[in-house]
Amino acid sequence: MSSSNTLRAVLAGLALFLSTYGLALLFAGTITSERPNFPRDPQQAIAPSMALPSWASLLAPFDSGIRSSQALNSAFQAIQDGQSASGPGGGNDLARSQLTNALARTPYDAKLWLALALLEGQRDPNGPAAVEALRMSYFTAPNDIELMPVRLDTATRFDALADPDLRELVQGDLRLMLTRQPDQKDAVLSAYRRASAQGKAFLKQAIQTIAPTLLTTLRL
Repeated sequence: MSSSNTLRAVLAGLALFLSTYGLALLFAGTITSERPNFPRDPQQAIAPSMALPSWASLLAPFDSGIRSSQALNSAFQAIQDGQSASGPGGGNDLARSQLTNALARTPYDAKLWLALALLEGQRDPNGPAAVEALRMSYFTAPNDIELMPVRLDTATRFDALADPDLRELVQGDLRLMLTRQPDQKDAVLSAYRRASAQGKAFLKQAIQTIAPTLLTTLRL
């Protein structure tokens, strides 16, 4: 084969690769946009979205969003299963592994960190792994309104508030929820109903400082 023919073959192969890559990114974008969301009411089930198509895994090398969407769906399913079972099983371990792999590629994804915190909390509510994952969800998205109700619920149900730095982060979320997001008050009340004794004491003290009129509602 002459050098000119070799060059043409290389250019044709490159064009085919770029076209395939572009189509893969296009499909990946449509799948990534279907990531499941955390509920506004922490007492609602944290449910996965529609199952991703079987061929979606083939696109994972082209877009880290595919991997994170798959990991988040698996985590939501494991969380849901764990809430209805006596204890975490193999699904919890698999979901945790998928989350940590996805976070290795997208460590700035606050949803993944919060899902990991919930899984770690199911496995060991008093363990440092749950606290650290929860802390990372605050650091990577400090003002994410969607995550605030579940973060508050998680922090006040587990022993996360024993960590002074995380306690300050939780109070910052609570302040924003009560002063700038009045529609989030129901989420605060919901978190209070599910909170541990330590969590209830924290919420009472923080609300006394931020929005004392809400204390009468807590006593109902």
